[in-house]
Amino acid sequence: MGDPHMYEALTTLLARRNQRFGCCTRLWPEPGPILHIASIRHEVDPPLDAGTLAALETQLPDVPEVVAFYRQWGSARLYCDTVCKEPIGHASAFYIAPPDAWPELREHFEDWLDNLDETEREEYLPDWLDDYIVPAKVPNSGNYFLVPLKGEHRGKVFEFEHDGFEFIERAAGFAAFVDSIATVTDELLHEIMGHTRYADGKSDTQWLCREYMFDEDEA
Repeated sequence: MGDPHMYEALTTLLARRNQRFGCCTRLWPEPGPILHIASIRHEVDPPLDAGTLAALETQLPDVPEVVAFYRQWGSARLYCDTVCKEPIGHASAFYIAPPDAWPELREHFEDWLDNLDETEREEYLPDWLDDYIVPAKVPNSGNYFLVPLKGEHRGKVFEFEHDGFEFIERAAGFAAFVDSIATVTDELLHEIMGHTRYADGKSDTQWLCREYMFDEDEA
């Protein structure tokens, strides 16, 4: 069944009470003062059933960390706003999709490649981009997380950054990737601040997370 401590950071994150972001309205020239508290939650689905897990193991024999994730959760949407704002609904910072949604994520990712000619494909696209899955993305953006299934980069997680058309190595494995987005650091807050906007339900202000808070358990 694998390492019992695998995905411990996500388990810890999910268990915290009254999680929230202290938010500001600007990034530059420096972050503004905290003027709004955004309550946040994390949405996860139950683990995949035994039959679906067995099929996934057959499909992904060389990336067991991915299968191990779905033994615990069927999907995960992290740092979700509790206030709905149209047209996006409830904003969230990261989405790990159920396996049956991977083809749709891959299709949307590949839409970004459609206009590349052969020369551009040779220049911009990595060699491993012929056998991979797209299990996760940054919601409401063009950023996707890809996992090569073969070769020297097998099992690593790369982020496709659409603004610079870059493939950035995010983690040496899927468990390390999930740990990195479930462990709130200044670096992660800055990343979320760059792509996710929270709402107050009263104005059109796009609130940016600056500080992370939760209620500590009493001793």
